[in-house]
Amino acid sequence: MLPRAVLFDFDGVIADTENVHIVAWQRTLDRMGWELTDEAASAAAEVDDRLFLFDLFAERKILGADHDGWLRLKQDLTESMLADNPGVYPGVVPLVEALREKGARLAIVTSTWRRNVEIVLKATGLTDAFMAIVAKEDAPRPKPDPIGYTLACINMRLSPDLAVALEDSPTGLAAARKAKLKCVALGHRRPKGDWCARRRYLPDLTSTPDALKALGF
Repeated sequence: MLPRAVLFDFDGVIADTENVHIVAWQRTLDRMGWELTDEAASAAAEVDDRLFLFDLFAERKILGADHDGWLRLKQDLTESMLADNPGVYPGVVPLVEALREKGARLAIVTSTWRRNVEIVLKATGLTDAFMAIVAKEDAPRPKPDPIGYTLACINMRLSPDLAVALEDSPTGLAAARKAKLKCVALGHRRPKGDWCARRRYLPDLTSTPDALKALGF
């Protein structure tokens, strides 16, 4: 049976945002007088912002810090950089257009803020392509918890076994699997390996026919 919907992750699948988050964190912590290496900042790309900041303060034994204020500054910097350079991966727009032509319903399930998604979709003309967005503020628990995918299927009135998820990380794949969705692993910079187990694997999205085939269309 052909799938009826494709649920995209956002960071690392639709947009190449890792460097944006790294620079945003480095600029934020520079305001505190702290230097954050690229390696240390890159860890934040796969960790919830609030947890990342709490861990940083805990390491330095800082109590009573204005967590919300620093998180807001980091988010403001992220939004500004995404507006200047949305960083959509090659092949995303043609794939979305091809899926819509085939009648697929599309959604985004992400652990990033909705505003980040909206900025990138507007910049690339994809705002109307997705019928649902489940973002950080919608799901109480981040991936690998399946709640984001479960909520997306409920919003779309869709049985999970009729949807396929496109993910770029072990935690994302685990979340989709727990929600009973079919999964396709997308590499971009990450080669095929143990992280994607026996899932279908795409190195990138530059070939729309290959992507459609992997997704089951």
